[in-house]
Amino acid sequence: MSDGGSIPDLISLTQIPSNMIQSIETDLLEPVVFNQGSSTQDGFCRFTLQNKGFLHSHSKLFMSVEAGTGVNSGFFNPHTGVGQVIKKAVLKIGNKTLNEVTQWNALFGAKSTLIKNENNVEREFYTTGRFMNHGFRYNAGSDTRADLYGLDNGYEYTGTDLRIPKWAEMDVDEKASSPTFSIDLSDLFPFLKVNQLPLYMINEPINIELTFFPTAGDRIQVDNDGGDATGSESLIRRSDLKFCADYVFYNGAGDEMERFKNANQDMSFSFVDYRLIETTVSQTNLSSGIIRNLGMANRMVPRVITALANTALDEVYILPASSNAIAPLLTAGVPGAIKYNIRYNDRFEFSSDVDNTARLFSILTDSEGVPFITREEYSHQKNMITTDTLNNKQQRSNLEGTFFYLGTKLTGGRVGQRGLELHLSGGFPASATTMRNFAEYLRVARLTNGYFEVFNA
Repeated sequence: MSDGGSIPDLISLTQIPSNMIQSIETDLLEPVVFNQGSSTQDGFCRFTLQNKGFLHSHSKLFMSVEAGTGVNSGFFNPHTGVGQVIKKAVLKIGNKTLNEVTQWNALFGAKSTLIKNENNVEREFYTTGRFMNHGFRYNAGSDTRADLYGLDNGYEYTGTDLRIPKWAEMDVDEKASSPTFSIDLSDLFPFLKVNQLPLYMINEPINIELTFFPTAGDRIQVDNDGGDATGSESLIRRSDLKFCADYVFYNGAGDEMERFKNANQDMSFSFVDYRLIETTVSQTNLSSGIIRNLGMANRMVPRVITALANTALDEVYILPASSNAIAPLLTAGVPGAIKYNIRYNDRFEFSSDVDNTARLFSILTDSEGVPFITREEYSHQKNMITTDTLNNKQQRSNLEGTFFYLGTKLTGGRVGQRGLELHLSGGFPASATTMRNFAEYLRVARLTNGYFEVFNA
Protein backbone atom coordinates (compact mmCIF):
# COMPACT_ATOMS: atom_id res chain seq x y z
CA MET A 1 0.00 0.00 0.00
CA SER A 2 2.83 2.40 -0.78
CA ASP A 3 4.51 3.81 -3.88
CA GLY A 4 8.10 2.65 -3.85
CA GLY A 5 8.27 3.22 -0.11
CA SER A 6 7.81 6.98 -0.52
CA ILE A 7 4.13 7.00 0.45
CA PRO A 8 3.52 5.83 4.05
CA ASP A 9 0.65 3.54 5.00
CA LEU A 10 -1.98 5.92 6.38
CA ILE A 11 -4.60 3.24 7.05
CA SER A 12 -3.18 0.95 9.73
CA LEU A 13 -3.23 2.26 13.28
CA THR A 14 0.54 2.07 13.64
CA GLN A 15 3.37 4.58 13.68
CA ILE A 16 3.83 6.41 10.37
CA PRO A 17 7.52 6.10 9.34
CA SER A 18 7.98 9.70 8.22
CA ASN A 19 7.68 13.26 9.48
CA MET A 20 4.24 14.56 8.60
CA ILE A 21 2.12 17.40 9.86
CA GLN A 22 -1.18 16.07 11.13
CA SER A 23 -4.20 18.33 11.38
CA ILE A 24 -7.56 17.38 12.82
CA GLU A 25 -10.89 18.87 11.89
CA THR A 26 -13.76 18.16 14.29
CA ASP A 27 -17.44 18.17 13.38
CA LEU A 28 -20.20 17.87 15.96
CA LEU A 29 -22.84 15.98 14.00
CA GLU A 30 -26.55 15.85 14.71
CA PRO A 31 -28.46 12.63 13.96
CA VAL A 32 -30.18 12.76 10.59
CA VAL A 33 -32.81 10.33 11.93
CA PHE A 34 -33.89 10.07 15.56
CA ASN A 35 -36.67 8.04 17.16
CA GLN A 36 -36.95 8.05 20.96
CA GLY A 37 -38.78 4.73 21.09
CA SER A 38 -41.36 3.88 23.77
CA SER A 39 -41.77 1.69 26.84
CA THR A 40 -42.11 -1.33 24.55
CA GLN A 41 -40.41 -0.21 21.32
CA ASP A 42 -36.72 0.30 20.59
CA GLY A 43 -35.32 3.73 19.81
CA PHE A 44 -33.14 4.50 16.79
CA CYS A 45 -30.79 7.11 15.37
CA ARG A 46 -28.56 7.52 12.31
CA PHE A 47 -25.51 9.72 11.74
CA THR A 48 -24.06 10.44 8.29
CA LEU A 49 -20.37 11.27 8.01
CA GLN A 50 -18.73 13.62 5.54
CA ASN A 51 -16.42 12.11 2.93
CA LYS A 52 -13.24 13.92 3.93
CA GLY A 53 -9.92 13.03 5.51
CA PHE A 54 -9.42 9.90 7.63
CA LEU A 55 -11.98 9.10 10.32
CA HIS A 56 -10.21 8.98 13.69
CA SER A 57 -11.00 5.70 15.43
CA HIS A 58 -11.43 7.46 18.78
CA SER A 59 -14.17 9.78 17.59
CA LYS A 60 -16.91 9.94 20.22
CA LEU A 61 -20.62 9.46 20.56
CA PHE A 62 -22.05 11.77 23.23
CA MET A 63 -25.22 10.74 25.04
CA SER A 64 -27.32 11.86 27.99
CA VAL A 65 -30.44 10.30 29.53
CA GLU A 66 -33.11 12.08 31.56
CA ALA A 67 -34.69 10.34 34.55
CA GLY A 68 -38.37 9.47 34.35
CA THR A 69 -41.21 10.44 36.68
CA GLY A 70 -40.48 9.67 40.33
CA VAL A 71 -36.75 8.98 39.81
CA ASN A 72 -34.29 11.14 41.75
CA SER A 73 -31.23 8.87 41.95
CA GLY A 74 -30.98 7.15 38.57
CA PHE A 75 -27.55 5.94 37.45
CA PHE A 76 -25.84 3.86 34.78
CA ASN A 77 -24.67 0.44 35.92
CA PRO A 78 -20.97 0.39 36.88
CA HIS A 79 -20.04 -2.36 34.41
CA THR A 80 -21.07 -0.84 31.06
CA GLY A 81 -21.93 2.75 32.00
CA VAL A 82 -23.77 4.69 29.33
CA GLY A 83 -23.28 1.72 27.00
CA GLN A 84 -26.27 0.03 28.62
CA VAL A 85 -28.52 2.26 26.50
CA ILE A 86 -27.30 0.81 23.17
CA LYS A 87 -28.82 -2.42 21.91
CA LYS A 88 -27.37 -2.66 18.39
CA ALA A 89 -24.63 -0.87 16.43
CA VAL A 90 -24.26 -0.89 12.63
CA LEU A 91 -21.63 0.75 10.41
CA LYS A 92 -22.72 1.02 6.76
CA ILE A 93 -20.98 2.21 3.63
CA GLY A 94 -23.51 2.66 0.87
CA ASN A 95 -25.79 -0.37 1.14
CA LYS A 96 -23.00 -2.60 2.48
CA THR A 97 -22.71 -3.42 6.19
CA LEU A 98 -19.14 -3.21 7.45
CA ASN A 99 -19.82 -4.04 11.11
CA GLU A 100 -23.08 -5.10 12.76
CA VAL A 101 -23.22 -6.12 16.42
CA THR A 102 -26.59 -7.21 17.84
CA GLN A 103 -26.99 -7.07 21.63
CA TRP A 104 -23.97 -4.80 21.56
CA ASN A 105 -24.32 -4.00 25.26
CA ALA A 106 -23.74 -7.65 26.22
CA LEU A 107 -20.57 -7.84 24.10
CA PHE A 108 -19.45 -4.50 25.52
CA GLY A 109 -19.85 -6.00 28.99
CA ALA A 110 -17.53 -8.91 28.14
CA LYS A 111 -14.92 -6.52 26.73
CA SER A 112 -15.29 -4.13 29.69
CA THR A 113 -13.92 -6.79 32.04
CA LEU A 114 -10.52 -6.29 30.37
CA ILE A 115 -10.19 -2.69 31.60
CA LYS A 116 -7.91 -2.22 34.58
CA ASN A 117 -9.66 -1.24 37.80
CA GLU A 118 -7.66 1.97 38.20
CA ASN A 119 -8.53 3.04 34.66
CA ASN A 120 -12.20 2.54 35.45
CA VAL A 121 -12.25 4.76 38.53
CA GLU A 122 -9.76 7.37 37.33
CA ARG A 123 -10.90 7.81 33.73
CA GLU A 124 -13.84 5.69 32.58
CA PHE A 125 -16.11 6.90 35.38
CA TYR A 126 -15.92 10.41 33.96
CA THR A 127 -16.00 9.52 30.26
CA THR A 128 -18.23 6.43 29.90
CA GLY A 129 -19.80 6.04 33.37
CA ARG A 130 -18.02 2.72 34.09
CA PHE A 131 -16.48 2.34 37.55
CA MET A 132 -16.02 -1.39 38.25
CA ASN A 133 -13.15 -0.75 40.63
CA HIS A 134 -12.50 -2.68 43.83
CA GLY A 135 -11.27 -1.32 47.15
CA PHE A 136 -10.60 -2.82 50.57
CA ARG A 137 -13.29 -2.48 53.23
CA TYR A 138 -11.28 -2.13 56.43
CA ASN A 139 -12.61 -3.63 59.64
CA ALA A 140 -14.34 -1.31 62.08
CA GLY A 141 -11.84 0.22 64.50
CA SER A 142 -8.84 -1.02 62.53
CA ASP A 143 -6.72 0.63 59.89
CA THR A 144 -4.61 -2.43 59.15
CA ARG A 145 -7.05 -5.28 58.40
CA ALA A 146 -9.57 -5.68 55.63
CA ASP A 147 -11.42 -8.99 55.44
CA LEU A 148 -13.70 -7.82 52.60
CA TYR A 149 -13.61 -5.72 49.46
CA GLY A 150 -16.26 -3.71 47.65
CA LEU A 151 -16.83 -1.20 44.90
CA ASP A 152 -14.72 1.94 45.01
CA ASN A 153 -15.72 4.92 42.87
CA GLY A 154 -13.27 7.30 44.53
CA TYR A 155 -15.80 8.61 47.06
CA GLU A 156 -16.12 7.80 50.76
CA TYR A 157 -18.81 5.46 52.05
CA THR A 158 -21.58 7.07 54.06
CA GLY A 159 -21.67 4.55 56.86
CA THR A 160 -22.22 1.31 54.97
CA ASP A 161 -23.57 2.87 51.76
CA LEU A 162 -21.52 4.00 48.77
CA ARG A 163 -23.35 6.71 46.84
CA ILE A 164 -23.15 7.57 43.19
CA PRO A 165 -21.95 11.20 43.22
CA LYS A 166 -24.63 13.75 42.46
CA TRP A 167 -23.03 14.82 39.18
CA ALA A 168 -23.36 11.23 37.85
CA GLU A 169 -26.99 10.73 38.93
CA MET A 170 -30.13 11.42 36.92
CA ASP A 171 -32.80 13.38 38.79
CA VAL A 172 -36.23 14.10 37.28
CA ASP A 173 -36.26 17.42 39.17
CA GLU A 174 -32.92 18.46 37.68
CA LYS A 175 -33.08 17.22 34.10
CA ALA A 176 -30.78 19.97 32.87
CA SER A 177 -28.02 18.52 35.09
CA SER A 178 -28.21 14.99 33.67
CA PRO A 179 -24.62 13.83 32.98
CA THR A 180 -23.36 13.44 29.43
CA PHE A 181 -21.03 10.52 28.75
CA SER A 182 -19.22 9.32 25.65
CA ILE A 183 -18.46 6.07 23.82
CA ASP A 184 -15.45 5.49 21.56
CA LEU A 185 -16.23 4.74 17.94
CA SER A 186 -13.72 1.86 18.08
CA ASP A 187 -15.72 0.33 20.96
CA LEU A 188 -18.84 0.39 18.81
CA PHE A 189 -17.19 -1.12 15.72
CA PRO A 190 -14.34 -3.69 15.81
CA PHE A 191 -13.24 -2.64 12.30
CA LEU A 192 -11.92 0.61 13.73
CA LYS A 193 -9.76 -1.13 16.34
CA VAL A 194 -7.11 -1.76 13.67
CA ASN A 195 -8.04 0.43 10.69
CA GLN A 196 -8.81 4.03 9.89
CA LEU A 197 -11.47 4.76 7.30
CA PRO A 198 -10.13 6.88 4.40
CA LEU A 199 -13.37 8.81 4.01
CA TYR A 200 -12.00 11.07 1.28
CA MET A 201 -11.38 8.00 -0.91
CA ILE A 202 -14.96 6.69 -0.59
CA ASN A 203 -17.65 7.72 -3.08
CA GLU A 204 -20.55 6.29 -1.06
CA PRO A 205 -22.41 7.61 2.01
CA ILE A 206 -21.08 6.42 5.39
CA ASN A 207 -23.75 5.89 8.05
CA ILE A 208 -23.68 4.95 11.73
CA GLU A 209 -26.94 3.40 12.92
CA LEU A 210 -27.70 2.81 16.60
CA THR A 211 -30.67 1.00 18.14
CA PHE A 212 -31.57 1.86 21.75
CA PHE A 213 -33.32 -0.20 24.40
CA PRO A 214 -36.96 0.71 25.18
CA THR A 215 -37.45 3.73 27.43
CA ALA A 216 -38.77 1.87 30.51
CA GLY A 217 -36.69 -0.47 32.64
CA ASP A 218 -33.55 -0.87 30.51
CA ARG A 219 -31.78 2.46 30.11
CA ILE A 220 -30.85 3.30 33.72
CA GLN A 221 -30.80 1.77 37.21
CA VAL A 222 -32.93 3.28 39.98
CA ASP A 223 -32.62 3.52 43.77
CA ASN A 224 -36.01 2.00 44.57
CA ASP A 225 -35.02 1.46 48.24
CA GLY A 226 -34.37 5.19 48.39
CA GLY A 227 -37.84 6.00 47.08
CA ASP A 228 -37.30 5.98 43.31
CA ALA A 229 -40.22 4.81 41.19
CA THR A 230 -39.84 1.82 38.87
CA GLY A 231 -41.09 1.44 35.33
CA SER A 232 -40.67 5.15 34.50
CA GLU A 233 -39.66 6.15 30.99
CA SER A 234 -36.08 7.44 30.72
CA LEU A 235 -35.63 9.54 27.60
CA ILE A 236 -32.47 10.25 25.65
CA ARG A 237 -31.87 14.00 25.70
CA ARG A 238 -32.11 14.93 22.03
CA SER A 239 -30.03 18.10 22.38
CA ASP A 240 -27.09 16.15 23.88
CA LEU A 241 -27.10 13.26 21.40
CA LYS A 242 -24.23 14.09 19.07
CA PHE A 243 -21.42 12.41 17.22
CA CYS A 244 -18.04 14.11 17.55
CA ALA A 245 -16.29 13.14 14.30
CA ASP A 246 -12.55 13.80 14.13
CA TYR A 247 -11.27 13.95 10.55
CA VAL A 248 -7.50 13.53 10.25
CA PHE A 249 -5.48 15.16 7.47
CA TYR A 250 -1.79 14.46 6.78
CA ASN A 251 0.38 17.19 5.31
CA GLY A 252 4.00 16.47 4.49
CA ALA A 253 5.31 17.88 1.22
CA GLY A 254 1.73 18.85 0.50
CA ASP A 255 0.25 16.11 -1.66
CA GLU A 256 0.78 12.86 0.32
CA MET A 257 -2.92 12.18 0.73
CA GLU A 258 -3.61 12.64 -2.96
CA ARG A 259 -0.63 10.47 -3.92
CA PHE A 260 -1.75 7.85 -1.41
CA LYS A 261 -5.20 7.85 -3.01
CA ASN A 262 -3.80 7.51 -6.54
CA ALA A 263 -1.45 4.71 -5.50
CA ASN A 264 -4.19 2.74 -3.70
CA GLN A 265 -7.17 2.60 -6.04
CA ASP A 266 -7.60 -1.05 -5.04
CA MET A 267 -6.99 -1.83 -1.37
CA SER A 268 -8.18 -4.43 1.13
CA PHE A 269 -8.85 -4.36 4.86
CA SER A 270 -9.02 -7.41 7.12
CA PHE A 271 -11.05 -7.13 10.32
CA VAL A 272 -13.33 -9.05 12.67
CA ASP A 273 -17.06 -8.91 13.22
CA TYR A 274 -19.30 -10.60 15.79
CA ARG A 275 -22.33 -12.75 15.07
CA LEU A 276 -24.84 -13.16 17.92
CA ILE A 277 -26.54 -16.50 18.42
CA GLU A 278 -29.16 -16.00 21.15
CA THR A 279 -31.12 -18.88 22.64
CA THR A 280 -33.87 -19.20 25.23
CA VAL A 281 -32.95 -21.91 27.74
CA SER A 282 -34.39 -23.37 30.94
CA GLN A 283 -32.94 -24.71 34.16
CA THR A 284 -34.07 -28.21 33.17
CA ASN A 285 -32.37 -27.97 29.77
CA LEU A 286 -29.14 -26.74 31.30
CA SER A 287 -29.14 -29.41 34.01
CA SER A 288 -29.48 -32.22 31.49
CA GLY A 289 -27.17 -30.53 28.99
CA ILE A 290 -27.80 -28.64 25.77
CA ILE A 291 -26.16 -28.88 22.36
CA ARG A 292 -26.59 -25.65 20.41
CA ASN A 293 -25.49 -25.31 16.80
CA LEU A 294 -23.94 -21.86 16.40
CA GLY A 295 -23.65 -21.99 12.63
CA MET A 296 -20.63 -20.13 11.13
CA ALA A 297 -20.04 -22.85 8.51
CA ASN A 298 -17.10 -22.23 6.14
CA ARG A 299 -15.92 -19.20 8.10
CA MET A 300 -12.71 -18.39 9.92
CA VAL A 301 -13.77 -18.13 13.57
CA PRO A 302 -10.90 -17.27 15.95
CA ARG A 303 -12.94 -17.28 19.19
CA VAL A 304 -16.36 -17.63 20.81
CA ILE A 305 -17.75 -15.83 23.88
CA THR A 306 -20.67 -17.36 25.81
CA ALA A 307 -22.73 -15.83 28.61
CA LEU A 308 -25.98 -16.79 30.34
CA ALA A 309 -28.03 -13.76 31.37
CA ASN A 310 -30.06 -13.67 34.56
CA THR A 311 -33.15 -12.08 33.07
CA ALA A 312 -34.69 -11.50 36.53
CA LEU A 313 -32.21 -8.68 37.13
CA ASP A 314 -33.77 -5.40 36.08
CA GLU A 315 -33.51 -1.68 36.87
CA VAL A 316 -33.57 -2.16 40.67
CA TYR A 317 -30.33 -4.19 40.73
CA ILE A 318 -26.73 -3.06 40.26
CA LEU A 319 -26.43 -4.94 36.96
CA PRO A 320 -29.36 -5.31 34.51
CA ALA A 321 -30.14 -8.40 32.45
CA SER A 322 -28.31 -6.98 29.44
CA SER A 323 -25.01 -6.62 31.34
CA ASN A 324 -24.61 -9.72 33.50
CA ALA A 325 -23.27 -13.22 32.92
CA ILE A 326 -24.60 -15.56 35.60
CA ALA A 327 -22.58 -18.42 37.11
CA PRO A 328 -23.78 -21.84 38.31
CA LEU A 329 -25.18 -21.82 41.84
CA LEU A 330 -23.09 -22.91 44.80
CA THR A 331 -23.80 -26.26 46.42
CA ALA A 332 -22.53 -26.42 50.02
CA GLY A 333 -19.97 -23.75 49.22
CA VAL A 334 -18.77 -25.53 46.07
CA PRO A 335 -19.52 -24.21 42.54
CA GLY A 336 -22.35 -26.07 40.89
CA ALA A 337 -21.62 -28.77 38.35
CA ILE A 338 -20.72 -27.49 34.88
CA LYS A 339 -19.47 -29.05 31.67
CA TYR A 340 -18.36 -27.02 28.67
CA ASN A 341 -16.96 -27.85 25.26
CA ILE A 342 -17.14 -26.81 21.61
CA ARG A 343 -17.24 -29.27 18.72
CA TYR A 344 -16.44 -28.50 15.09
CA ASN A 345 -14.72 -30.18 12.16
CA ASP A 346 -15.60 -33.56 13.74
CA ARG A 347 -13.53 -32.88 16.84
CA PHE A 348 -13.91 -31.27 20.26
CA GLU A 349 -11.81 -28.26 21.13
CA PHE A 350 -11.03 -29.89 24.50
CA SER A 351 -10.27 -33.61 24.76
CA SER A 352 -12.71 -33.84 27.69
CA ASP A 353 -15.45 -31.49 28.84
CA VAL A 354 -14.12 -28.68 31.04
CA ASP A 355 -15.81 -28.95 34.44
CA ASN A 356 -13.59 -26.78 36.66
CA THR A 357 -14.30 -23.05 37.05
CA ALA A 358 -10.61 -22.24 37.57
CA ARG A 359 -9.81 -23.95 34.27
CA LEU A 360 -12.66 -22.09 32.57
CA PHE A 361 -11.23 -18.80 33.86
CA SER A 362 -7.81 -19.76 32.50
CA ILE A 363 -9.32 -20.56 29.10
CA LEU A 364 -11.11 -17.19 29.11
CA THR A 365 -7.79 -15.47 29.87
CA ASP A 366 -6.06 -17.30 27.01
CA SER A 367 -8.82 -16.22 24.64
CA GLU A 368 -9.62 -12.64 25.59
CA GLY A 369 -6.85 -11.45 27.91
CA VAL A 370 -6.79 -10.96 31.67
CA PRO A 371 -10.26 -10.00 32.98
CA PHE A 372 -10.13 -7.70 36.00
CA ILE A 373 -12.85 -9.45 37.97
CA THR A 374 -12.64 -11.28 41.27
CA ARG A 375 -13.12 -14.96 42.04
CA GLU A 376 -16.45 -14.33 43.74
CA GLU A 377 -17.71 -12.18 40.89
CA TYR A 378 -16.79 -14.95 38.47
CA SER A 379 -17.95 -18.09 40.25
CA HIS A 380 -19.58 -17.18 43.61
CA GLN A 381 -16.60 -18.49 45.59
CA LYS A 382 -15.08 -17.10 48.82
CA ASN A 383 -17.75 -14.69 50.21
CA MET A 384 -15.35 -11.76 50.29
CA ILE A 385 -17.53 -9.09 48.65
CA THR A 386 -18.84 -6.70 51.27
CA THR A 387 -22.47 -6.67 52.31
CA ASP A 388 -22.31 -2.88 52.26
CA THR A 389 -24.47 -1.22 49.64
CA LEU A 390 -24.24 0.85 46.47
CA ASN A 391 -27.15 3.29 46.37
CA ASN A 392 -28.95 1.01 48.88
CA LYS A 393 -28.29 -2.19 46.87
CA GLN A 394 -26.28 -4.86 48.66
CA GLN A 395 -23.06 -5.46 46.77
CA ARG A 396 -22.52 -9.13 47.63
CA SER A 397 -25.92 -10.40 46.50
CA ASN A 398 -25.85 -8.16 43.42
CA LEU A 399 -22.32 -8.86 42.18
CA GLU A 400 -21.38 -12.41 43.14
CA GLY A 401 -21.45 -14.80 40.21
CA THR A 402 -22.54 -12.16 37.67
CA PHE A 403 -19.36 -12.08 35.53
CA PHE A 404 -19.24 -15.73 34.43
CA TYR A 405 -18.02 -15.28 30.85
CA LEU A 406 -16.91 -18.33 28.89
CA GLY A 407 -14.37 -17.56 26.18
CA THR A 408 -12.57 -19.98 23.90
CA LYS A 409 -9.84 -19.46 21.32
CA LEU A 410 -10.50 -21.97 18.53
CA THR A 411 -7.50 -23.83 17.14
CA GLY A 412 -9.00 -26.04 14.45
CA GLY A 413 -8.89 -23.63 11.51
CA ARG A 414 -11.78 -22.86 9.20
CA VAL A 415 -15.13 -24.16 10.45
CA GLY A 416 -16.58 -26.98 8.33
CA GLN A 417 -20.04 -27.35 6.86
CA ARG A 418 -21.63 -28.59 10.10
CA GLY A 419 -20.72 -25.35 11.87
CA LEU A 420 -19.91 -24.92 15.56
CA GLU A 421 -21.64 -26.93 18.31
CA LEU A 422 -21.74 -25.65 21.86
CA HIS A 423 -22.01 -28.37 24.53
CA LEU A 424 -23.01 -26.92 27.91
CA SER A 425 -24.59 -28.20 31.10
CA GLY A 426 -24.66 -26.90 34.66
CA GLY A 427 -26.64 -26.06 37.74
CA PHE A 428 -27.66 -22.56 36.75
CA PRO A 429 -30.45 -20.60 38.47
CA ALA A 430 -33.97 -20.78 37.06
CA SER A 431 -33.79 -17.12 36.02
CA ALA A 432 -30.85 -17.79 33.64
CA THR A 433 -33.15 -18.02 30.64
CA THR A 434 -31.15 -16.30 27.89
CA MET A 435 -27.92 -17.67 26.45
CA ARG A 436 -25.84 -15.39 24.23
CA ASN A 437 -23.00 -16.62 22.05
CA PHE A 438 -20.81 -14.16 20.17
CA ALA A 439 -18.82 -15.81 17.40
CA GLU A 440 -15.93 -13.65 16.24
CA TYR A 441 -15.23 -14.19 12.55
CA LEU A 442 -12.85 -12.74 9.98
CA ARG A 443 -14.04 -10.51 7.17
CA VAL A 444 -12.41 -8.61 4.32
CA ALA A 445 -13.45 -5.25 2.91
CA ARG A 446 -12.21 -4.12 -0.49
CA LEU A 447 -12.14 -0.50 -1.61
CA THR A 448 -11.94 -0.22 -5.39
CA ASN A 449 -12.11 3.15 -7.15
CA GLY A 450 -14.09 4.65 -4.27
CA TYR A 451 -16.58 1.81 -3.77
CA PHE A 452 -16.66 -0.84 -1.04
CA GLU A 453 -17.44 -4.53 -1.15
CA VAL A 454 -17.44 -6.75 1.95
CA PHE A 455 -17.12 -10.52 2.15
CA ASN A 456 -16.13 -13.24 4.60
CA ALA A 457 -12.50 -14.32 4.75
